[in-house]
Amino acid sequence: MPEALFVGLSTLDIAYAVDRYPGEDTKTQASDQFLGAGGPAANAAVACAIVSGQPTTLITALGRHPIADLVRHDLTDRNLTLVDTTSESTDKPPVSSIVVAVEAGSRTIVGLDAARIQAPYSPSLDRYVDEATIVLIDGHHPELAIGVARRATEIGTPVVLDAGRWKPIHDQLLPLTDIAICSADFTPPGFEGDTAALIDHLCSAGPKHAAVTRGPDPIIFADDGRHGIIEVTPVTAAADTLGAGDILHGAFCAYYVQSRDFVNALTRASEVSTLSCRTFGTRNWATALS
Repeated sequence: MPEALFVGLSTLDIAYAVDRYPGEDTKTQASDQFLGAGGPAANAAVACAIVSGQPTTLITALGRHPIADLVRHDLTDRNLTLVDTTSESTDKPPVSSIVVAVEAGSRTIVGLDAARIQAPYSPSLDRYVDEATIVLIDGHHPELAIGVARRATEIGTPVVLDAGRWKPIHDQLLPLTDIAICSADFTPPGFEGDTAALIDHLCSAGPKHAAVTRGPDPIIFADDGRHGIIEVTPVTAAADTLGAGDILHGAFCAYYVQSRDFVNALTRASEVSTLSCRTFGTRNWATALS
């Protein structure tokens, strides 16, 4: 059966909800907590599985440290096929500590990314790419990302790039990308210009479709050279924005596979992302999805 394939970072997320961000050298009672898998690719894969109800595969790096088991169990419970490229590693996976300030609608994250992890690519992974209808890459494991993106490009499978902040690997990934969905923090070295100019810059590097998300502000996009905006549904209650961008990417992949309509898929994914901000954590929104 065709699947969506996600490639990139998995972490253990430990998140706490508080009314407002704590002061330095204080103790604060949280109103809620979340413990589970995180990371851009992992969160997007879970969101895609929830929205589509179809099999979803995640290629990542976890290893066999006890902390990795927590991440692994959470992901496999979410209807994901998990492919671990570092299955024999005993190193700890990245752990993110997160404080969600509910009144401000902000989250603060302290953690490690994949910089210390060597996640190799091998031709044995080609079969997962060959079975996929869409591939999303977050760029956190460069060797893995390049290998999968090249294979997908060879066989004509759409590649979606989740670009939060600029990384050197993006120079190699953008020419292999069909769709780039970036945050407002994505700024290539030496680039000066507004969001529309950034989208044109991205498209000149390879993608046919590009978008920049800007939190509660409208999404700006280019669709085969046509520029436009997508209004973002406001969050009327206190917001938890943790993972909202990741969830948008996962929902986009689910909808794009159905319609092959970039703007429609992005619009619907934005609505799912807004929905996710109305509940704490990166999973509870699923019960409200219609």
